[in-house]
Amino acid sequence: MTVRAAPPVVDAAEVDRVLGTRLLRWLTAHPRMVDGFVAFVCLLVQTLVLVLPGAQSLWPGLVLVILSGGLLLWRRRYPRAILVALVLVSSAGMLLPSPVVLLGLPAAVALYTLASLGPMGTALLGYAVVVGLPAAGALLLFVATGATHAPSVLDPLALLALALGIAARGATQRREALTELVNQRLTTARVVERQRIAAEMHDIVAHSLSTMIALADGASNGWQKHPVRSALALSKLGDVGRSALADMNIVLQVLREEDVVLDESLHRSGHNVPSLEEVVEVFRNTGMPVTLTRSGKAMPENPALSTTVYRIVQESLTNVLRYATGSTRVEVSIDVKGSTVTVQVTDDGRTDPHAGQAPSQGSGRGLRGIAARSAAYGGMSTAGPRPGGGWTTRATLVVDEAAYT
Repeated sequence: MTVRAAPPVVDAAEVDRVLGTRLLRWLTAHPRMVDGFVAFVCLLVQTLVLVLPGAQSLWPGLVLVILSGGLLLWRRRYPRAILVALVLVSSAGMLLPSPVVLLGLPAAVALYTLASLGPMGTALLGYAVVVGLPAAGALLLFVATGATHAPSVLDPLALLALALGIAARGATQRREALTELVNQRLTTARVVERQRIAAEMHDIVAHSLSTMIALADGASNGWQKHPVRSALALSKLGDVGRSALADMNIVLQVLREEDVVLDESLHRSGHNVPSLEEVVEVFRNTGMPVTLTRSGKAMPENPALSTTVYRIVQESLTNVLRYATGSTRVEVSIDVKGSTVTVQVTDDGRTDPHAGQAPSQGSGRGLRGIAARSAAYGGMSTAGPRPGGGWTTRATLVVDEAAYT
C-alpha cells in the first residue's frame, strides 16, 4: 500500500532558528545542560545562605539543599510532582528539631517550569501549593513547639517565577501560532501553484487538441483534391501531438516533484506500465504457482488498454493471494480475437473461510473495479467459484478495430 507523503512543513525549531538569538537557539538545543546549570546555581546559592550566617544547623540543611538541587534535574519531565516534592522538602526543614529555613529558589524554578509548560489554571494551582504547604508547615510547627513563623501568602519570589513562566508560555504559544500561520501560507501557496499548473496543462491540451482536430479535418476533407497539402497537414498533426506531449511532460514533472504518489503512479501507467510478465513474476516470487498464456493476435499498442489489462490481472492475482488456499495451479490467459480482448484468471484453491472476517478484506471493491474497467471498454466481467473447485475471474474488453491498424 502506498502512503501519501506528508507535505514539507516548518516546525517550531525552524522558527526559533530564524527569529531567535544565538543564545536562545543554544539554550533550546541543550535542555539537559541548562537543567544541570540551574540545579548547580540553586545548590550553590542555598549552600551559601546556609553556611555563611552560621546560625542554622549545617548537616540537615545540606542534605535538604542537595536533595532539592537534585530534584530540579527532572523538572521538565515531571513538573507537577517535582514542584510538590520541592515544596515538601522546604517545608520539612522547618519541622526539624533544629529548624532549617531555606530559600524558596528551587520551588520558584519548579513553579516557573510548571507555568511555562502548562495552562494558566495549573500555574495558579502550583502557586497555591508553593505558598500553602509552607503555611501548613508553619501551623504545625506553632502547634508543636509554639514557634512562630508566618510565611507570606504573597511570596515575591514565587510571584516573579509565576509571572515569568506565564510570559514564557505566551511566547511559546505565539511561536506555535506563527509556525501554524507559516505552514498555512506554504500550503496555500502550494495549492495555488498546483492550480496554476493544472490550468496551464488544460490550456496546453485544449489548444493542442483543437489544432490537431482542425489539421485532421482539413487533411480528411482535402485528401482527394490536395493530397500534398493533406500530407503536410498530417505531418503537422504529428508535430503538434509530439509538442503537446512534451509540454505536458514538462508540466507533469513539476507536479511529480511535489507528490511522491503521483510520481510513482505516472511512472507505472500508460507507456510505462509494467508488462504482464513482470506482474506474474512478482506473484510467482510469493510462491504462487502462476503461469501466463497468450492466444490470438497481439494486443494493439494502446497505453490505456495496456493499463486496463494490467490492473485487471493484478487485482485478480491479489484476490487469489488473499483468499485462495492450497492452490496448485493459477492460470492467467489473454485471448485476443476480433475486436475482443478476454482476460481470465483461474485457480484451483479453496476459499479461506476466515478471510471474510477481516474488515480489510471481502469488501468487493476489487471486483467492482474490474467490472468498471470492463464496462469502460464496452465489455463485462464475471467472477465466481468453479464447478471443480477454485475461482475464475473473467473480463472482456471491446477494442475498436481501428486500433489494430
